[in-house]
Amino acid sequence: MTLMPRNGAFTGRRARAGASFLAVSVILAATSVSVDLALPGLVATEWRGVVAVASVVLEVVAVWAALPLGALLLLTAGEPPPWRRWLAVGLAVALPVTVWFTGTAHSAFLILLALAAAVGGYALIAFGISEHREDPRSRSRVVTAVAVLAAAEFGVIVLGTLHLLVWNPMAKVPHLALPQLYEALIDRQGVLDGGPVAWALGATLATVAGGIAAIGGARRGVVTPHDTVTGGLLLIHATTFFLWWAGFGLGLTIADAFAVSGGDASPVGSLLALVGAGCLAAAILMQLRTPTGAADDDPPGDDAEGAASGSDDAPAAVTP
Repeated sequence: MTLMPRNGAFTGRRARAGASFLAVSVILAATSVSVDLALPGLVATEWRGVVAVASVVLEVVAVWAALPLGALLLLTAGEPPPWRRWLAVGLAVALPVTVWFTGTAHSAFLILLALAAAVGGYALIAFGISEHREDPRSRSRVVTAVAVLAAAEFGVIVLGTLHLLVWNPMAKVPHLALPQLYEALIDRQGVLDGGPVAWALGATLATVAGGIAAIGGARRGVVTPHDTVTGGLLLIHATTFFLWWAGFGLGLTIADAFAVSGGDASPVGSLLALVGAGCLAAAILMQLRTPTGAADDDPPGDDAEGAASGSDDAPAAVTP
């Protein structure tokens, strides 16, 4: 019987770090593309510039930092031979140049690819949470994390609600005051879409329930600060992700009633999308921290040293 070597190709913590950075690269680049598609509809020129700069920053980080780093870490995992090390360096240099100057970084196809990257990212997060189960429990740190992340989440909810119900409608129909706008909508459409209210209520209940569960779990010693921060970041990401759904119905109603575009005219939705993508990326990369009490599984020369010392764990293959 032959067993896979512990430091085989594309295995170990370094390979997982490479996969994590590649997933982050796709997620950030795809979010930048989706925000760029919404830029022409933004009414305020100065805010359009702010959103454009934030989107470019995210895209540069994705293409010129996360992408080459992910490729380099993935290809040098385990104990790579010299040719694979040189290949990793070559790809780390060539990939961002190719992706940027061929227009791939600006392709709408990345939005579809981001779905697969998000699934892979959530799998990496699930693995990381299970790996950190032995981290120290600290009730005070959990409470602090809950307070900070809940405040951030409530901030997102407030901004998102104002974006959906106030800023976006007024930016689309600037010649009417807000009460007049809604009166006209009710007269013409009869019933207003309840998506924004459902989104805000659902996000609020999820935040309160998550905070109570985290603090209660910390009291019982089953929730760590790592769990809390990861969960809080994912909740912010989910809240910003579903913001587009929450405003879809109301946006179409305004578009039909006043013959305007159905897209966002306020910059807040795009800015929150960038924040949400950053939170998901942070949650993925958080899992790369070495768990308490765990040894690095990618030390250079580790197998050779184990074989020389006669360790039972050293052989890469076992024969009956």
